[in-house]
Amino acid sequence: MDQRLKERLEELAENPVEWGRKLAPFTSFGIGGPADAIIQVESTEELGRLLQFFAENSLTWRFIGKGTNLLVSDSGFSGVVLFFGKALSNIELLEKSESGDIHVRVGAGCSLAKLLSWCATRSYSGLEFSAGIPGTLGGAVVMNAGAWGGEISDIIDSLCVFSQKSGVEHLDRDELDFRYRAWENQGNAKSKRLVLSADLCLKHGQKTEIQQKCMGYLLQRKEKQPKIEKNAGSFFKNPEGDSAGRLIEASGLKGTRYGGAMVSPVHANFLVNTGTATANDIFRLMDIVTTQVEKDSGVQLLPEVHFL
Repeated sequence: MDQRLKERLEELAENPVEWGRKLAPFTSFGIGGPADAIIQVESTEELGRLLQFFAENSLTWRFIGKGTNLLVSDSGFSGVVLFFGKALSNIELLEKSESGDIHVRVGAGCSLAKLLSWCATRSYSGLEFSAGIPGTLGGAVVMNAGAWGGEISDIIDSLCVFSQKSGVEHLDRDELDFRYRAWENQGNAKSKRLVLSADLCLKHGQKTEIQQKCMGYLLQRKEKQPKIEKNAGSFFKNPEGDSAGRLIEASGLKGTRYGGAMVSPVHANFLVNTGTATANDIFRLMDIVTTQVEKDSGVQLLPEVHFL
C-alpha cells in the first residue's frame, strides 16, 4: 500500500490504524504473521466509508471478530483486517410479548460470554448452549455456532447486515439459509454480508435453572477439552451421524505431533499450539489427520476452522 493510500485510510478510520502488526495476538491459536493494516471499526458509517475505499482502490480486506475460529498463515495477510469496537457490541431489550417471548437486539461485536451473562442475570433462556463458546455474536452467526443440540440459528429472528453491494439490509428469518456450522447465503466477494446486529428470540426461564445448566456445560467442557494449549476449538466438522473426535481417536492419532502442533490427548478434535507451532505445523498435522482417518474409516473430514 503506497503512502497516499495509507494517509487516506488514516483519515477514514475513527481509531488509529495499526500498521504491519502480527495477527497472532488477535487469534486464539496465537499464530499468524502481520497484516498490512488493522482497524477497529466503531460505526456503520465508518464501515461503509472503509468498504467503499477498499473497492475503489482494489484493496483486500477481511473481518475477523475475535479470531477464535481462525488460523492465520505465517506470512500474514496482505490487506486490511477489521474488527468491531464497543459501539457495535451493545445489547438492547426490544420487547416482552404476552406469549413469554423475549426479543433482544445484539451488536455483532458482543461476545457470547457477555451476552449469556446478560441473559442469565435477567432469567432469559435460550442461549445456554453457548456456555464456554468463545468469540462474538457476529462470528457465531457466520459459523452457526452451536453445542449440546442447540445452534445460534435456533433463536435468530432477523439480521441487520451490511454489504458493499447493497449497503444496510434487514433479513428476516425466512430469508436466511443456515446449515450445520454455516450461514450458506452470506454471499461472497462484493456481495458478502457482514453482520451488524441480530434480533434474537428468547424465553423467560428460572434463573437458577439457567445458571445450573450453563455451569454444567462449562464443567463438561473443562473435563473434555484442552486446558492449557492455545487452540481454535473443534477443528473439524462432525460428519453426519458421527463425531470427528471419535474418528480421529479411532485412528490412534491422539497426541500426534508435527513441529509445535499436536492432536490434543484430551480431545482428538482439537489441534493445539504447544507453544511454538506455526501455521504450517497446523496445516501439516491437519493433512496427517485427514489422510489417516480417510484411510481407516473412509470419511473425509472437513475443517470447521477458517483460514486467512
